[in-house]
Amino acid sequence: MIDFAAEISTALAPVLVELRAARAELAEIRAVLPPRFVSLKEASERMGVDPRTCVAMSERGEIVTRRAGRRVLVDAASLRPADPSTVARLAREARS
Repeated sequence: MIDFAAEISTALAPVLVELRAARAELAEIRAVLPPRFVSLKEASERMGVDPRTCVAMSERGEIVTRRAGRRVLVDAASLRPADPSTVARLAREARS
């Protein structure tokens, strides 16, 4: 009789080793990357607006938010200006 469980375990052993290595590498990458979600306060500071403006932007769907209990977290990727006119305005403000 063939022991399929042993054959499967033997066949999967290299895959499990690779998976563990990939998990370790992913953990190292996550450790050096900036956080994906930031607090509402930090998002408003990054954009140079009042936190209430961030709330309004979230309600309009202009920035991506997620709730973590009572906290509202903002997806840092959505903090980028959406259109060229916004980029131009921010550039003018930075120069002055």
